[in-house]
Amino acid sequence: MVAGPAASAAAAVAAAGAERRPVRLRDIGDPQQRLLRQLAGRISNRLDAEFTEPAGAESRNIGVTLRERGHSAVMEVPEALLLSADEEPVAREALRVRIKATRDRMLFRPPPSPLPKKITAAADPAAFRGGFGFGRGPGRGRR
Repeated sequence: MVAGPAASAAAAVAAAGAERRPVRLRDIGDPQQRLLRQLAGRISNRLDAEFTEPAGAESRNIGVTLRERGHSAVMEVPEALLLSADEEPVAREALRVRIKATRDRMLFRPPPSPLPKKITAAADPAAFRGGFGFGRGPGRGRR
């Protein structure tokens, strides 16, 4: 079985995650900030992305907040994926796909509820004319 780009990025995440200490927001440098802005710009011109602290104190993930059109979403990115994305195109694409998927879920609107299935038929408009033909009323005679 041939491993795809996502599998090699996941392997890099697993290998690098075991030996490092958690990365904090203050440890993220300009290259990572620039990379995040660049990836967000490739997805959408209106997408705003910024790094945040992850929920868990000992988490090996980096928080990313996405905002667009009044909606916002928070996602976590493994630190190894973020650090390797600067040099490796495969990791960069895996990060872009994660951001895009989160943005798509954030902006998703469910379809409208279906119309009722049992709709009664409308009455025949000819029945309301009182049985007289078109243009002929009672007592008018021939012209």
